[in-house]
Amino acid sequence: MPDVLDRIRPLLDRVKNPAQYVGGEWNQLKKDPASVRLRAAVAFPDVYEVGMSHLGLKIIHGVLNELDFVWCEHVFAPWPDMGHELRAHRIPLFTIESHTPLSELDLIGFSLQSELTYSNVLYMLELGGVPLQRRERGPSDPIVIVGGSGAAHPEPMSDFIDLFVQGDGEESVVALCRTLDELRQAGADRATQLLEVARRHDFCYVPAGYEPRYTRTGHYMGLVPVADDLPKVARAAAVADFENAFYPTRPMVPSARVVQDRIILEIMRGCARGCRFCQAGMLKRPIRYRTPQKLLDQALEVFRNTGYGEVSLQSLSSGDYPGIEELLSLCDGAFAEDRISLAMPSLRVTQQLAMLPGRLKSVRKSGLTLAPEVATDRLRKIINKEIRNEDLFATARAAFRHGWDQVKLYFMIGVPGETRDDLAAIWEMADQVSRLRRQVTGKADAKVNVTVSTFIPKPFTPFQWARMLEIDEIRERQQILRELNRNRRVRFKFHLAESSTLEGIICRGDRRIGRTILAAHENGARFDAWDEWFDWAAWTRAFEQTGVDPARTINATLDADDPLPWDHIESGVAKSWLRKDWEKALREEGTQDCFGPRCNLCGVDARQCAAVKREFQAAVR
Repeated sequence: MPDVLDRIRPLLDRVKNPAQYVGGEWNQLKKDPASVRLRAAVAFPDVYEVGMSHLGLKIIHGVLNELDFVWCEHVFAPWPDMGHELRAHRIPLFTIESHTPLSELDLIGFSLQSELTYSNVLYMLELGGVPLQRRERGPSDPIVIVGGSGAAHPEPMSDFIDLFVQGDGEESVVALCRTLDELRQAGADRATQLLEVARRHDFCYVPAGYEPRYTRTGHYMGLVPVADDLPKVARAAAVADFENAFYPTRPMVPSARVVQDRIILEIMRGCARGCRFCQAGMLKRPIRYRTPQKLLDQALEVFRNTGYGEVSLQSLSSGDYPGIEELLSLCDGAFAEDRISLAMPSLRVTQQLAMLPGRLKSVRKSGLTLAPEVATDRLRKIINKEIRNEDLFATARAAFRHGWDQVKLYFMIGVPGETRDDLAAIWEMADQVSRLRRQVTGKADAKVNVTVSTFIPKPFTPFQWARMLEIDEIRERQQILRELNRNRRVRFKFHLAESSTLEGIICRGDRRIGRTILAAHENGARFDAWDEWFDWAAWTRAFEQTGVDPARTINATLDADDPLPWDHIESGVAKSWLRKDWEKALREEGTQDCFGPRCNLCGVDARQCAAVKREFQAAVR
């Protein structure tokens, strides 16, 4: 029988972007299958152009391939046109490098970053010939693993995933693979391997080892281990030495168009600000840095291995990076001759931010991205994002003065305590930013693109107990902003009310929501993060088929004393601290950030936080 690559070649002229399926990328790694004991793939439940841009995937792929007994490849969700062709011609979904069917692998590791990609996990498993339900998998089937932020609340996907890896993956996935390799060589069966991994590694959560408990009325009461020697909680792993943590300096260079075709530098991990809506800021504590010189060395090595012409500085809050000015100066000096530009992510508004535009000589001047989130001081107290309007306007003035011609602003609607006046302030801020360009340069008002998302009460945040707007409320507030806008240079873009609602339903669900995800998959749901493919009807049918009431799930404030479906995962930040911070939000009180003189005692080891700060300060002196 022809191999997979030979079978898909006749299909390539029928699908969009066919280069994403043929392999052969620059820096592609191939090992002799006979020389390894574990065949693995890092899987991203979205298309090639998104997945190939994801730094976390590059990290796990690179660190696993440093192990001589592992060969790790890539696999992405095929666009619906290719998915149709694979089904029609009974061709299994395959890895990019060797075109190996997923069912022939030992390990498949999904990176879950958004609830809107969960249906794509089932789509990929089905296309790959892997049984969807973990209970249906036998000795020859791959072990299906999940990492990323989606692993922090595993229950919605626990019917389909064998093992969830909590927290940072650079070190934990290596330890995991060594343990699995040892157990497999000793002849352990599939069930034994999984439960033994849970016993040895507290960053692993194995759903088969735990059973949910409910009251007679169906109220969730928590999980119970099936054996006494299984841990009651899983704890997120955290890389302590971030300066020297693995970084992929020879990544695969995509053959097809991707979202971020550039050098991506993770300048720091975590965030010290404590915004109450931000799950990543809570999960990634403590904050850790790489020194400017280390980052420059990494960038230069990636440049030599790829030839990329742009460097992107990645973190949750790059403006808070203590060495930002030194790093920009180093990059300007090193890359000016090769005409390599810098790309800055969305920036937190601070007093120091206004000084950056004049220092960003090599940054493209197409647009500056700022994330004020809300536009009134009262809401800033509630969400704990203390910024000042004058700092934002000063930054915009500096940007226009140094050649920028447009600004992108990120806002949220539906945060606790929001009123119509808070909505009006969003438009007023965007309008004022637009008009500042004429005041500063005498040229036309700036283009201001305003992206407005809907607040979702994410697990492991102080707002995890808050209610979320109903769909009609979301649409009403979006319409208010449309009607307020009287500036043609200001454009609003809104997230779909239905997809935001779906995200909220899944992130609040317990293990029973898995039945709904399966039903939606069977109804044709896939690529829910893409507006053109999002099928709300498929999900509403799934809710009806599985007895889920969306309004009951997300449109009510949770009781702070009730068990939560993610209580068996310890992220580092204590639930008791989150509850106190939620109560402060209700009183419209702020919490100082972690740059302050006193520790907030959030649950993360305060000595570790202090040590990180001391080491970085010593390194950059």
